[in-house]
Amino acid sequence: MSEPPSKRRRVILSIEDKITWIKESEMFPKPTFKMLSEKYGVGKLTIGDIV
Repeated sequence: MSEPPSKRRRVILSIEDKITWIKESEMFPKPTFKMLSEKYGVGKLTIGDIV
């Protein structure tokens, strides 16, 4: 039998983090969601939802 997949840990996001991500996403050259997600340790969809 295989084990059930482990759940991802929940990350608590502060308003300051979200503002930083939005400002950083508007920089030139524009970073990708993948780059931001790897930098901050959250999912690409999370970054996309916030931005």
